[in-house]
Amino acid sequence: MSVLVIAGLDSSCGAGLARDLAVMADLDIEARLATTAVTAQDAAGGCIVHPVPPEVVVAQIRAAGPLRAAKLGMLANADIVEAIAATLPDLPFVLDPVLASSAGVTLLDDAGRAAMMTRLIPRAALVTPNLPEAYRLTGLAGEADLGALAAGFFAMGARAVLLKGGHAIGPGAIDWLMRPNAPPLSFAAVRKPGDRRGTGCTLASAIAAHLASGSDLPTACGQAKRYLADWI
Repeated sequence: MSVLVIAGLDSSCGAGLARDLAVMADLDIEARLATTAVTAQDAAGGCIVHPVPPEVVVAQIRAAGPLRAAKLGMLANADIVEAIAATLPDLPFVLDPVLASSAGVTLLDDAGRAAMMTRLIPRAALVTPNLPEAYRLTGLAGEADLGALAAGFFAMGARAVLLKGGHAIGPGAIDWLMRPNAPPLSFAAVRKPGDRRGTGCTLASAIAAHLASGSDLPTACGQAKRYLADWI
């Protein structure tokens, strides 16, 4: 079984396609790739971004062959988002709405963000924003609670959203699976010291891998959360 990973190439291998591939290998899933951008990143936070032409992204998707699921990460710009939306087969996919690098470098421009919100979020089986991404995408202020954030995504047409608690405060890193007609589900892990890159990529890729293996969404989220905690 194969999972299509659509994301950017991080030259440091701390995140992006290299991290996604490592997850798929760990979980015994065959990966297919569609590279959206090549980046040069260093330990000091420097980042240069070179988007791949949209027609090349389309060609990569069409060459992927039979697929069970997909994971979308860095999408770079609106032209690439539109190309993906027009080409991606009808299959379950996890959308990690990457907006910026850990150092704050933009990885999806404003037009791309708007296109993602209308063209991809309503189609995704799951959207996995961290809290800063959730506030920015919904336009809500920092004091908005999880219910309001989830409602903001549902207003965009989201089927399910996993609000990740890595940027919250407290001894536990708690993620919340929110769906329009189901009670919230929480997935907790002990918060560990340090600031390891690639956690969002790892979690989203692991969820996609478990969906491809036949797990339902809550089970896939729980399995991926445990995998992430072990990796960290």
